Amino acid sequence: MPLRRVIALVLGALVAVPDGARARALIQTDAARCPSVGSKSHGGCDDAVRSLSAPFDMWELARSWTPGFCGGTPGACSKRECRGDGATDALTLHGLWPSYVEATGSRKCYWPQNCVKPRWYPASEPWAFDKTILPRGKATERTAPAWTLDDLGSHEWAKHGTCAAWLDASGETRGMTQREFYNVTFALAETLGTPDALVRAAGSDLSLAEAQAAFGGETRVALGCTRKCVLVQAVQCFARAVDGGVGEPIDCPCVGVRDSRYDNSCAAQCERVRVLSPEQTGCDDDLKLVVAAS
Repeated sequence: MPLRRVIALVLGALVAVPDGARARALIQTDAARCPSVGSKSHGGCDDAVRSLSAPFDMWELARSWTPGFCGGTPGACSKRECRGDGATDALTLHGLWPSYVEATGSRKCYWPQNCVKPRWYPASEPWAFDKTILPRGKATERTAPAWTLDDLGSHEWAKHGTCAAWLDASGETRGMTQREFYNVTFALAETLGTPDALVRAAGSDLSLAEAQAAFGGETRVALGCTRKCVLVQAVQCFARAVDGGVGEPIDCPCVGVRDSRYDNSCAAQCERVRVLSPEQTGCDDDLKLVVAAS
């Protein structure tokens, strides 16, 4: 089913009509114009849509390669997503982030965060994080183990999801409720799935160019790696639709995404990218040692 149709179905009244012309016009897609890939640090600003009169104009979808996160991040093995069936050879949901194509304000904000409740928000819908309205079922558990097992959703809603409710600085134009934000986020992640090239490479490696090509090329994705070039995360970019929903896929901006040390470190330091398999995380080995010693 086409991505646009999936988002339309889960939103109901909020139909995501692509409107990526402005975003495409602002983004420099020429790789030669992005000489500082994976080398910069960027930040967001609290309640920026309202306080800076700066509506967001794009979305970033961040997904983890869970075996890489579990095996390459100190302390990650303590998380439930890294135990048993949680660390599968697939991309799993980190979060969907309202963002800016260009830095906003004197502080150079690259995304809004920690937004307050807008005026339009219905009293019948929860504003504080409510785990009970997350999508349910086996597909959800596979798509977002960090959300269903380790409560990542509470952080993601507070920091990023709250800003999806803001479409303009007045707070009077309807955006997404918490429930709608979850439905759109999970539907997008489930619809995109995992590129076959990554699944085939699990337990081995592939060239940086091959990894980028799996998502449409170097301008269409930012890949996060550890210092040992273990794949941890993939970030893809989407236009903000005319109604504030998720629009068509777009090239990720050079400044803010592709030059980000957090988002695109693979491009800065790795000729080849290691794609760990679930068996290579070492997390279950640690658990066996604990059980044996108890």
